[in-house]
Amino acid sequence: MKLIKAEIKNYRLLHNVIITFDENATCIVGKNNSGKTSLSSIFNIFLKESNKKPPFDFEDFSLASHRDFIEVYKLYQEITPDNKEQKILEIHTKNPKIQLFLTIKYSESDTWSNIRPLFTSLEESDEIVILCEYAPDSTEVFLKNLQEALKVFSYSDEALFSKIKSHYHDHYKINIRPYSKSEEAENISRAELNKLIQTEFIDAQRVLDDGNAESRSKLSKIFQAQFRNENETDEKKSEELLQALETASGNIDGKLRDFFSPFVTYFNTFGFPGIGKEKVELRSELDPEILFTNNVKLFYNHDGKSLPEKYNGLGYSNLICMIAQLIGFYNEIKDKKKNLNLIFIEEPEAHMHPQMQSVFIKNIINFLKDVKLDAQVIITTHSPHILSASNFESIRYFATLQNTNTAIVKDLMEFNKKLTEKKTEEESEEETEKKKEAKEFLRQYLTLGKCDLFFADKAILFEGTVERILLPVFIEKIEIESKACKLSEQYISSIEIGGAYINKFQELIEFLGIKTLIITDIDSIKPDSTAKAEVESGKNLLTSNVTLKDWMPGKEKIDELLNETVSKESDDGMIKVTYQNNINTEKTPIKCGRSFEEAFIIDNHAYVFNNRGKLLSIKYQLKDYKDSGEIKSKSFEIQDFIDRNRKKTEFAFDLLNINKDAWLVPTYIKEGLIWLA
Repeated sequence: MKLIKAEIKNYRLLHNVIITFDENATCIVGKNNSGKTSLSSIFNIFLKESNKKPPFDFEDFSLASHRDFIEVYKLYQEITPDNKEQKILEIHTKNPKIQLFLTIKYSESDTWSNIRPLFTSLEESDEIVILCEYAPDSTEVFLKNLQEALKVFSYSDEALFSKIKSHYHDHYKINIRPYSKSEEAENISRAELNKLIQTEFIDAQRVLDDGNAESRSKLSKIFQAQFRNENETDEKKSEELLQALETASGNIDGKLRDFFSPFVTYFNTFGFPGIGKEKVELRSELDPEILFTNNVKLFYNHDGKSLPEKYNGLGYSNLICMIAQLIGFYNEIKDKKKNLNLIFIEEPEAHMHPQMQSVFIKNIINFLKDVKLDAQVIITTHSPHILSASNFESIRYFATLQNTNTAIVKDLMEFNKKLTEKKTEEESEEETEKKKEAKEFLRQYLTLGKCDLFFADKAILFEGTVERILLPVFIEKIEIESKACKLSEQYISSIEIGGAYINKFQELIEFLGIKTLIITDIDSIKPDSTAKAEVESGKNLLTSNVTLKDWMPGKEKIDELLNETVSKESDDGMIKVTYQNNINTEKTPIKCGRSFEEAFIIDNHAYVFNNRGKLLSIKYQLKDYKDSGEIKSKSFEIQDFIDRNRKKTEFAFDLLNINKDAWLVPTYIKEGLIWLA
């Protein structure tokens, strides 16, 4: 049995989302405050027993659902004998309810007695849907009581909202039932649901030996369960442990009598215990439960010396705690006829070094196979290393919609289907092949651990080492010029990728919806060859840049690319490409560079001339130039020298080391970064 889909409504940021699940391990990723933790939280509340009353706080209702509370009350006030039936139906439909729909696929090997109560009809299907709902027992009674409570107040939305917050918990209850669009089913108990589904939640904060009673109790429960398990499978081993405890108790009893004999005498002096000839004795009582609760701790042997668990690295403590909880979960359910086992692990990467993070998913799946525990693992993570070790299709990307308080979930299984689906009649074989190549490229790229994109506020894609070295300086300079530009305070994923491959990110960036700046070169070439050409208008020059040709702006002719009306942004305004151009702020054509180096030289010809003896990468090339104007006019030749002699990286380090405050960020890069900010 497998959980294949969950639909969540009106819960925190998860106002209306659908999440599909991998049959082994699903990775939940995204920026902070995107709703990831809420996923495990709603499962925990609905599927685990809780003594909390009410189970949901009013703040757990999504902010987007608050207006529905107001609207429903107003609909209730509009009821008349003529429209009552219609209004009641509308009220029941719109009244906010926190809902979790679980779609589960089962097979013949699953325990039928656990599944049978969850069928809504005799229709043949290998799927069942369960609805867990936090809703009023009676919506009409809830609204009627609100109306009564508001009679003593002057009516306003604010007063109404205040009364809803104070009254909802008297009317809202958790209900669980099989779900079908065609029929209404009877509620089932949580106990019946828990016969079918067993869950384990491993929270982000995990410490074993920190002096915290709660953390010690977790470990003791695992030890106790393991003892019971061994007792059932190997009575001899258990008997030996009990015999050792009894022997230890006897030895301790003798020491207790000797040590406390004066105190026992004092008791007798005061006439205690009183009637009869009873005597006071102090005896030890050791049993496995007491032993495991307070007296068994983990130790590590370092070069023959035992050290307590708290002296070990936090990463190993974290890992051991998770393993212990998994073993405890296995011991708890292994003899029960459960059908669906779900394990939620929040941020397993805490304190782990990158290599340990990289093998975590593989190791946990292997562990579950070794102990023959058929379970699905749902991991919430901020670790690119864990993500890179995951199956591409198992990633679920959580993001918040712009200017809203709602989350969306991007399913990379669906993204994978999009890249592999059969070509349409309009799609050429070349386009189909490009999609396949893009998919394979992205899979390999992400496998290399380059997964920062999934955690970023924004992204910058650029071509090479020079931009990577200088990008932090560009941002710093622009922030000094413009107080409104605060890119350094945002989490920017900077991705270095060759110009021939930037376009392969098109599908992924558009799918994720991350605001992205692409910094690339105009790369002019002669029309009848691949020879580099100096950028000039009216020469029928072309670009060799695949991104500019095939993605944005989708133009190949240099004259078109230099045209200021060419669209350099995506339709939704989330992606922008910036490259060298010859239009300045006064819309006067100026000299245009072919690459970053040439654009820099043009915009900073005075700086280059003044420091020509210090710029080691090009000092010999510059020694014969008479003034900065000559450097500007010969920028293409200087850039060509840098390119042919592989001086790009040296040139970048020169700019870092030699009077970096004196040069300007090339215009096209400055415009792009300001847009991104």
